[in-house]
Amino acid sequence: MSKILNLSTALMLVIFAGMFSACKKSFDNPPGPADPAMVANTSIKALKALHTSSGAYDIITSDLVISGVVVADDKSGNLYKQLYIQDATGGIQVLLDATNLYGTYPVGRRVFIKCKDLCISDYNGLIMLGVKATVAGNPSVEGIPGNLISNYVTGGSINNPVVPIALTQSQLGTSMQDQYLGSLIQLDGYEFSDPNATFSDTSAYKSTVNLDIKNCSGQTIIIRTSAYANFAGKKVPTGNGKVTAIYTVFGSTRQLIIRDENDVQFTNGRCNIFEEYFNSLVTADNNLDFAFPNWKNIAPNATALYKNAVFGTSGKCVKVTAFGTGLNLDTAWMITPPIALPAGTPQLSFSTAYQFAQGPTTIHAFVSTSYNGGNTPNTATWTQVSTNAQIPGNTATNNSGTYSSFANTGNISLAAWAGQTVYIAFKYTGGLTGGRTTNFEVDDIRVTRQ
Repeated sequence: MSKILNLSTALMLVIFAGMFSACKKSFDNPPGPADPAMVANTSIKALKALHTSSGAYDIITSDLVISGVVVADDKSGNLYKQLYIQDATGGIQVLLDATNLYGTYPVGRRVFIKCKDLCISDYNGLIMLGVKATVAGNPSVEGIPGNLISNYVTGGSINNPVVPIALTQSQLGTSMQDQYLGSLIQLDGYEFSDPNATFSDTSAYKSTVNLDIKNCSGQTIIIRTSAYANFAGKKVPTGNGKVTAIYTVFGSTRQLIIRDENDVQFTNGRCNIFEEYFNSLVTADNNLDFAFPNWKNIAPNATALYKNAVFGTSGKCVKVTAFGTGLNLDTAWMITPPIALPAGTPQLSFSTAYQFAQGPTTIHAFVSTSYNGGNTPNTATWTQVSTNAQIPGNTATNNSGTYSSFANTGNISLAAWAGQTVYIAFKYTGGLTGGRTTNFEVDDIRVTRQ
C-alpha cells in the first residue's frame, strides 16, 4: 500500500511541476528611453559659430535647439560638472551644475538642448555652453543650475554608437572654431614620453597633471588628467598605440582629455627600437674604458679605446680621441649589440660634440649585417650611413679648446636593412699623422620605427 501511495505522490508532483512550468512566461526587458518629440533646428557647428570673439559672453536670444550624443561624461571623475556632446558637425562642452551626471546622461545617450537664454563663451579658446553669471564681480560662464537642468536638457535614446574620429595630429588646429575641438578623436602611433609616470598627481595637493605623449615622428601632444580621476594613481602604459580622447586647447596648446585609462591602448612596441643615453654612468666611471654589456669597444691599444665621460650629474656620454695615444693611425670602434630592425623605414639618430679640433679627424656611423660580434670588425662588410654634414666636428680644424654644443644628426634612414638584424658601429679615424686628434663625444643614440 505504501508503495502505491508513494508512486501516486510522485506522479502528482510531476504533474504540478509541469503545470507551473507551463504557466511561466518570459517577459522582454522594457524598452529603453526613446527620443522625445523634439527636433534640433541647428547644428553644434552653427551654434559655436555664434561665438566669434574670444572672451565674449554671447547670450542666445532665439529658440535654437541642438541635439547630440554624449561622448564623454563624469563617471571616472576626470570631468567635473560637464559633458561633451557631439553631432555630425562637431562637439561642444556643456556645463551643468550637478554631479554624477553619468547616471542620467551616460556616454551614448542622445540629448536635446534648448539653447535660448543660455550663454556661449570660451576658456582660452575652448568653446563651452552654460549660463552667464557674475563671480567675484566679474562675468563668467557657469554650469546650468541643477534645479534648471531639465528646463534646458532633455534626455533621449541610449546606447547610440560612439565612434571617435581617426585623425593625425597635423589635422588638429588651435583656432577657436576648429572643427575637431570638443570632439572625440583618435590618434594612433603614440606613447608616453615618460613611461614610468602615473596619470596624475597622487599627493595631497591634488594638482591636475599634463603628460606628454609622442609619436615616432617626434610630434608631441598633452594628455591632461585631473588628480580626482579614479585612475589618477595608475601607472601609464609603457607601449605605443592608439589614444581616444576629447580634443581641447589651452590657448595655442593642444590637449587631450581621456575619459578613463581604457582610452589609452598603448600595447605595441615603443618608437625607440634601441636607445642608449649612457645614463647609468656615475662619477667614478669617468675616463674609464667604456664597457657596457653586449657592446664592443675595439682599438689598436688600450689608450685609444672609447672612454666614459661624466660631467656632474647630468652630463653623461662616451668620448674618443687620438691625442696622447702615440699612434700614427688610430681607428677605434664602438659597436652596439645586435638590433632587430622592423619592416618599414627605421631611422638612426645620435648626437656628437667635439673639442680641440685638429686635422681631418672623422667619426662616422656604419651598419653591418655580416659582423659576427667578435673583435675583428674589419673582416665584416660595413656601410657608412652618416655624412660629414651631420657631424660638424668632422670638418672642424680650428684647434679650439672650447667644447662645441651637442649637435644631433637628425634621422638617418635604415630602410635598406628593414627586417634584418644589424650592428651599428661608431668608427673613429685619427692619429698623429696629419695631426688628426680631435676629441669627439657621442650621446643620445636612438633607432626608431617610423
